[in-house]
Amino acid sequence: MTSRRQFMGGLVVAAGALAACREIAPGEVGGERAANPDATVLDAEALEDALVGSSYLGTGGGGSLEAARELVAKDLAAGLIVTALPVSALADTDRVACPYGLASLAETSAEMQARLDAIANKVEEPVQAAFEALERHLDQKFAGVILGEIGPLSLAEGLSIAARLGVPALDADTVGRAVPEINQHSVKVAGLPLTPIGAATPFGDEMIIETLGDPTRAEDILRSVAVVSRACGVADSPITGAQAKQDGTLVTGSLTLARNIGAAVREAKAAGGDPIEAARAVGDGYLLFTGTVASTEWRDEDGFLQGTVRLKGTGDFAGQSFATDVKNEHLVARRDGALVATCPDLISIIDLESADGIVNPGYENGQAVAVLGFRSDPLWRTDAGLAVFSPRYFGYDLDYVPIEELVG
Repeated sequence: MTSRRQFMGGLVVAAGALAACREIAPGEVGGERAANPDATVLDAEALEDALVGSSYLGTGGGGSLEAARELVAKDLAAGLIVTALPVSALADTDRVACPYGLASLAETSAEMQARLDAIANKVEEPVQAAFEALERHLDQKFAGVILGEIGPLSLAEGLSIAARLGVPALDADTVGRAVPEINQHSVKVAGLPLTPIGAATPFGDEMIIETLGDPTRAEDILRSVAVVSRACGVADSPITGAQAKQDGTLVTGSLTLARNIGAAVREAKAAGGDPIEAARAVGDGYLLFTGTVASTEWRDEDGFLQGTVRLKGTGDFAGQSFATDVKNEHLVARRDGALVATCPDLISIIDLESADGIVNPGYENGQAVAVLGFRSDPLWRTDAGLAVFSPRYFGYDLDYVPIEELVG
C-alpha cells in the first residue's frame, strides 16, 4: 500500500500501547448517505489539472505524480465518479473524516513475515475499512472525505477513497500542502480532537482509538500498528459540519487552488507560453530561483527522507547558488547562503521540461529547474500553527519569517 505518510523504525507494539483501542464487529450504520446537490463531478481533465497543481503545492512530497496519474486512470476506467464539495455546503449536523494510509518501511523478520503470510483474512483496502469502522462506531454515515494533504498521490488517494465510498471529497484539506508528520494537522491545531480514530490493517484487524492521553500519541500508536502489520489504514478527525465550517479548522479551497494551478500550466503550455510563470501568478507566489541540479544528498532517518538539494543558477540567477533542506518535503531554502523561504511557507522545485513539480528525491544532475515559493495558509502562521510547523520545530535555530518579507 502506498501511503500518505510513510514511517520506518524498529518499533514493536509495547504492552499497553493499544490500550485505547478496541476491536469492533461489522454492523449496520445508522443514517443514509444522501446525494449533495452542491457536489460537482471532476472529469479527467479536472483531475489531471488537480494532480499537476498538487505537484506544485506538495513541496516535494505527497507521493509520486506518475503513481497518482495511474490511480486516477484506473478509477476512471472502473467507472468511479469523483466529486468535490465546498465546505460551506455541509449541514451543521453532517460529519466528515480524514482517511489516509501509513506504511512501515521497517524490515520484517522471517518469522513475522511467515505469520503474516499465514493470515487468510486479507483486506484489500484497509483505508476504506478504517473509514467504515469509524462510521459504525459513531453510528452515522459520513457526508464527505477530508483530504489529508495536497500532494500528487496523497490527493489521488483521497479522491479515490471518496469515490469508492460514494461520497464527495471536500474542497479542503488539513494542511494546504504536503507535510512530514501527522502533527502538522489543522484540526489538531484548531484544538479539536483527532479522536475517535478508526484503524484497520491488511489482515482484518479493525480498531477504534477512543481517547488519547496526549494528542502526540496518535502518531506513536498508529505507527506501531503499521510496523507490526506493514501498513495501517486510518480515519481520523470525525468532525461535524459546523466544526468544519469554522475558520481555522481546515484549509478550504485547496483542491480548487490545485486545479487552478494545473489548468494554468496546461493552458500556458498549449499556447506556447510560460507555464511556470502561469502557475506562479495563479498561486500568487514568488520565483525564487532558476538553475540546474548541481548535487543531491539523501539519507533515511526514522522513516523520513532527509537531505539537501543544491542548484547552480542560470538566467537571472547565473553565478548564484541555491539549496533546500528536506525532511520528506522542502523545509528551508537559501540563496547564496541567505534565507529566502522556510516552512510553513511552500518551497517547490519544478522541472522546466515537463512543468511538473518534482517529488523528492527524483532529481538528475544537470536537470533544468525553477523554484517557486508560496505563502502558507494563515492558520500555520498562528502561535499554535508555528508550534508544530516552524523551523524551530524541526531543530533549526531559526525563527519563522514570512516569505513575503524574506523576498520583499
